[in-house]
Amino acid sequence: MMKCPPAIWAGRYSEALEPGVIRRRAETHGEVVRGLEAMEIEVACDRLLLGMQYVNLVTDQAESIIRRCLERALAHAQLVYADPTAVLRAAYSGVAVREDNVPILLTGLAGVGKSRIRLSISRVLTGRDHVVVNEAHPRVPLIEYADCKIGQQASVLEVLRPLANPEIASGHAKVRRSEISARCAEWQRVVGCCLLGVDETQFMAQSDTASTLITRTLLAVADVGVPWFYIANYSLIWKLLARPSEAVQRLLGHPIVVLPDSPMSEDWQGLMREFGVVLDEAYEFKIEERSIELWNLCAGLKRELVKLLVHAYRVARQSGATRVTWCFVLQAFHSAMFSAPRRDVDLLIAHAGQGGELRRDLRCPFDGPEIVTRSAAYQAQLHEARTAAVARASVQGAMTGEEKAAVDAIERAAQPMARPRGKVVALRRSKPRSLEQLLQAGRDIRESLGRKPSA
Repeated sequence: MMKCPPAIWAGRYSEALEPGVIRRRAETHGEVVRGLEAMEIEVACDRLLLGMQYVNLVTDQAESIIRRCLERALAHAQLVYADPTAVLRAAYSGVAVREDNVPILLTGLAGVGKSRIRLSISRVLTGRDHVVVNEAHPRVPLIEYADCKIGQQASVLEVLRPLANPEIASGHAKVRRSEISARCAEWQRVVGCCLLGVDETQFMAQSDTASTLITRTLLAVADVGVPWFYIANYSLIWKLLARPSEAVQRLLGHPIVVLPDSPMSEDWQGLMREFGVVLDEAYEFKIEERSIELWNLCAGLKRELVKLLVHAYRVARQSGATRVTWCFVLQAFHSAMFSAPRRDVDLLIAHAGQGGELRRDLRCPFDGPEIVTRSAAYQAQLHEARTAAVARASVQGAMTGEEKAAVDAIERAAQPMARPRGKVVALRRSKPRSLEQLLQAGRDIRESLGRKPSA
C-alpha cells in the first residue's frame, strides 16, 4: 500500500517507457520440449504447440506500437491525476469524459501477431497496488491496465460489466444499459487505470447484422473515457467502414496496420532461433537455417507457421519417424489439415504477382503514404517468392526425364541443408502454363527459395 506521492499515477507509465523496460518485462524465451518420443502423438504435438506459444519476442514494430499506447496512457495520467483528489471526485461526483477518446486500432492479417502486442502490454503494465488518497477514506486499488475480451458476449452490458466496481462486476448490483459506461468510467478513474485494451472483436461480428452490435459496443467502450486500443481483423474493419460516418470517425480515426516481419529481419530470425530451441528434440534440421523457406510457406504469418511446424511433427510420427526432416514439413504444408492456410498464402502470393481482386479478409482497408509504403514492402517480398518459383519451374520444365529422375534421387538421399538445390517437379510442356499451374509449381518448390527478398 502506498501513500499518495505527487507523481504516483503518471510515474507508472513513464517508468515503463524507459529504455529496455518493455522487452525486459514482456519477453519470454523458448525452452526445449523433452521426452517427446515416449509421448502419444497428440500429447507430444500439444507440448510443442504450448512450447512455441510460450515464446514472446517484442519486435521493433511491436515495440513502436506499445510505446505509442503507453505514451497516450502517460498523457492521460498527467492530465487527470495532476490533482490526487480527482480519485475522490470520481467516486462522489462521477466523471466528465472527453468526447475525443479515439482509440488506436490495431489491424492486420489474421495470425500476424496483433494479440501478442496486447499480451505484451499486459505484461509491461502488471502493477497492482493500493493507494491512500487521504486518511479520511479507505485505500483504493491502483491498476495500470485493464483488459477486455469481447469474445462471445451477446450484449454491451456483458462486455462492460467487468470494468465497473466489484458489486456491478459480480452481478450483485444491477445497472441499466444506459448507465453502464458511466459506472465503468467512475470506477476506472478511481482505480487509476489509464489504458484499456479490447480484443476478440471478430467473434461478435460474424454476420452482417452483428456489425450493429459491435459498433454499439465499441462506442460504449469509448464512453468509459480511458485511452484505449482495440484489435480487429480486416474483415471487421470493412464492416465498420459501412457504418454511419460518426461511428467511422470515432472508431477508425487512428489505425495502425500490423504487417509480417521481413524474412531477412533480425525479428524473424530471432523468432526462428527461439522456435529452434523449443523444437530441438523434434526436428532433424535447424529451424533458423530454413527461415526464408518457412516464411514462404506461411507468408510471414506466425500463427500459421506454428500450426505448420506442429503438424509436420504429427506427420513424421504417423509415418514412423521420431524427428522431422524437411520433406515432412512439405507434406504437412500440402496436407488437408493445412489446406485453409495454404489457400490464403497462395492467394496472397498470386495477388502480389498478378494483381486483381483479393478477398476482403486478406485486403487492407486503409491507404495513406505510411501504410502504402509498408504494405508495398510486404507485397515485394511475396512477389519475390512468386518470381523465384516461376523461374525455377521453367528450368525444371526444360529437363529431360533422365535429368529429373537423377535430381530426384539426389534430393531423396540428401540431408536437409540451409540452402538446398531444390526438389524437382516434372511439368508438362504441351502448352503455356496458366497462373494456377505456375502457382502449383511454386508451391511444390517453395523449399528451394533462398534468394534474399526485396527490401
